[in-house]
Amino acid sequence: MIFPSKLNIGFLPSKNLFEIIYQNGNLQLGGMEGRFLDLLSKALRFKFHLKSPVDGEPGRMIGNGNWTGLFGMIQRKEIDIAFSTLSITEERMQVADFSEPHTSKDLTFLVEKPGALPARWAMFHPFDMTTWSFIMFILLMGPCVLMFSLNLKVSYNKLLFQLFGSILKQQLTINMKFYRCKVFLIFWCVYAFLISLCYSTILLSSLTVPFQKEPLKNFLELSQAVRRRTYKCFSVKGSSLVSILQASQQEHLRFLGKAIEENEWYYSLNNLNVLKQQRRTKIAVIDNRFKLQLLQGTLKYGSYVISKDAVASLNFALPMRKDFCCTDRLNTVISRIKRAGLYMKLMKEERLRVLLTSKNFVIENNDSTPLRIQDVWGALMLFAIGCIASMVVLLLEIIYFRLIKRRSDCK
Repeated sequence: MIFPSKLNIGFLPSKNLFEIIYQNGNLQLGGMEGRFLDLLSKALRFKFHLKSPVDGEPGRMIGNGNWTGLFGMIQRKEIDIAFSTLSITEERMQVADFSEPHTSKDLTFLVEKPGALPARWAMFHPFDMTTWSFIMFILLMGPCVLMFSLNLKVSYNKLLFQLFGSILKQQLTINMKFYRCKVFLIFWCVYAFLISLCYSTILLSSLTVPFQKEPLKNFLELSQAVRRRTYKCFSVKGSSLVSILQASQQEHLRFLGKAIEENEWYYSLNNLNVLKQQRRTKIAVIDNRFKLQLLQGTLKYGSYVISKDAVASLNFALPMRKDFCCTDRLNTVISRIKRAGLYMKLMKEERLRVLLTSKNFVIENNDSTPLRIQDVWGALMLFAIGCIASMVVLLLEIIYFRLIKRRSDCK
């Protein structure tokens, strides 16, 4: 069957995905999906008339089996094919046929980084809790090994302070005559040297470039953050993503889908003000990975990260009317484009264009600055606490010995 010479094409105007550009009175298509349409029109030699839904939605089912957005236009046979990175779902297959999938992407989320760790406690940042616990355990057990296993006749307190001082690069003054004690001393000196070197190196780097707090890693952590109202979770209005979350068997995913729908947390690549205007709470965006990569390139550089967790892998294809005549011919051309790597090329070029045109992609060369009082506040506080504790102990000792002396005088 001869492929139609003219088609009604539905689309959603979207930055970097489907752009319409007029130059010298001529229409040019931009964005990944727009260039894909241009490629298909040249390969199949057809002209097209572009139509966009009034509500600006991809399409969702409402009452009485009717649909909104692009799928509503397909249902009413107002368009032949739709272009807008649309995924294949069972609900959508009731009102539209789909071409062969031209790509697949997983459903994940982009999240705003929580920021840097407080600099005042930078002295504790070089090691995590497990490492600190291990160091403390070795330090407490070291004197026991010397006293009981090696029969060293020195008090526990003296050994403890000697070993602790060696970690702080102080000289050991314990007299060890036995060979086995010297072997232990050699291994302990190597251990103390490595711990001290690693700590000082990491501490210096953390003061230069502060450590960042761990961002949300998976959907479970995201749902917990939304429950605490520290994050808002956005998605595209009328997309299949919210329905996928609501139909999940996992409670935390259903909660996210319900929260997005009830609070109307929706965004668009054409208008990112809804994301940039959030001041009191941080944001997360659920979408397919490619769109999140485009979104990440337009937001503040280095402030957002895409999670490695994924809910599902979505196949993306072109929806068309149920009675469209030339599905096989269209699938043949799409298959050739996909196997030749042309669609992947369009995706990579669009990502590169976003990075090159983004004003946020700027590498700043900050001059080095001296340490602030906030950077060493933890060390100063620890020193102050130690001084206060030593003064209290000194006063208690004075009071104790005076009481002892008074009792002896009374006798």
